[in-house]
Amino acid sequence: MPTVMRRSGVKMRKQARDRRDDGEVRTLRKRYGLSQELLSRLLDVSLRTASGIESAATAPSQVRRNLTQVSRLGEALGEAMESSHVGRWLSEPNEMLGNLKPVEAIERGHIDLVWQVVEGLRTGSPL
Repeated sequence: MPTVMRRSGVKMRKQARDRRDDGEVRTLRKRYGLSQELLSRLLDVSLRTASGIESAATAPSQVRRNLTQVSRLGEALGEAMESSHVGRWLSEPNEMLGNLKPVEAIERGHIDLVWQVVEGLRTGSPL
């Protein structure tokens, strides 16, 4: 009997975590001015998957890890600009990234370079 209760508790914690993922997606989008399309690119999932996560479907573990990374990036950018402008910054060409949009640089595997630019913005120091 205790084993069943423990399993039930594990299942309940997983369901609560999945609900937090759902709320986190909405919160991220609203706080940082991200469109679903932009968020899906940052999470490296299809638009349909991003929409499904936002409408209470469970988030796969890979997506949860990416959500954490997007949240950290948004927080860092929020220190350098108004949080609602983060989505726009991620979507516009940036000279420091060779005129790539930050989201494009991330998609191409240049997240370290994006973080260097973000750190420069946060600290006010040139790269």
